Amino acid sequence: MITQKRGFTLAELLVVLVLLGFVGGAIVALLVRQQRFFNGVQSIIDTRRQIRQAGAMLPGDLRSVSGVGGDIYAMTDSSIEVRATTGSSIVCLSNTVSKFLYLAPVTVAKNNVLTSVSTTPGPNDSLLVYDDGANTSLGTDDSWRTYGVSALGIVPASNCPTASGLVQTVDQSGSNSLYRLTLPVTQTSTIRAGSAVRFFKRVHYSLYHAADGSWYLGYYDCKLGRVPNCTAIQAIAGPLNAYAAAGSNSSGLQFTYYDSLGAVTAVPANVARISLVARGRASNLVALTGLGSTAFGDSVRIEIGLRNRK
Repeated sequence: MITQKRGFTLAELLVVLVLLGFVGGAIVALLVRQQRFFNGVQSIIDTRRQIRQAGAMLPGDLRSVSGVGGDIYAMTDSSIEVRATTGSSIVCLSNTVSKFLYLAPVTVAKNNVLTSVSTTPGPNDSLLVYDDGANTSLGTDDSWRTYGVSALGIVPASNCPTASGLVQTVDQSGSNSLYRLTLPVTQTSTIRAGSAVRFFKRVHYSLYHAADGSWYLGYYDCKLGRVPNCTAIQAIAGPLNAYAAAGSNSSGLQFTYYDSLGAVTAVPANVARISLVARGRASNLVALTGLGSTAFGDSVRIEIGLRNRK
């Protein structure tokens, strides 16, 4: 006897397909929401990272600036141009006949760091040298002298005499060396062993509108004698918010300058503190779980006290 097996009816298959469609649709919707959520989180992370990057790069240069010392060349609500320190050293010997300045060796037996530079000095670099003046008992004639560098020589450390008090005989070994700077003009005779040296360059930071239509933290530096003197501006952080007039509290990069009494000032020599605000906005709308798509923005504010502020 043959038993007839019964299969699924068309109605049953349709019901299964409909149920599978509901389940599949729910899974796809969940995956889409999750993807939007992760994209939104990534946009928030990227925005905050760019803002933090802008906020972290500027203080390093600005903290070494002295308003009263003439380190601020120009300043606006969205840009600043300053003298940025790139290294420091101490004069070991000054030769006014040859226009040489011999700096203390980079390495000494006592492990004191007397010469520290971010990049090796070279032609067209600028430096400030402390001039103690003719009257060594008073500070009334002391000043910082600005010089350029015509040439750089790396010579044996024996060029730094022990009489300078900066080196010992062991530091003058043949394997040790120091920087010899040739100046374009004769240095003053009152620059002596022990005078402080600061290498610097002129740097510019501003809110920069790039060719792609976005706004960034822009940077360039300048050196006298270099062709061209200043490099092309380049974006180093962002995108940030577009420029807006001071007081709008929406500009992508905003500087406010204060004197020692806390009053806003427009005089570079009076600046004792700089308030920096960087603002950014996600390039796409952000959708988080339970919320609709919204525009996300964030900001960071940093207060920077300047060197030798009065």
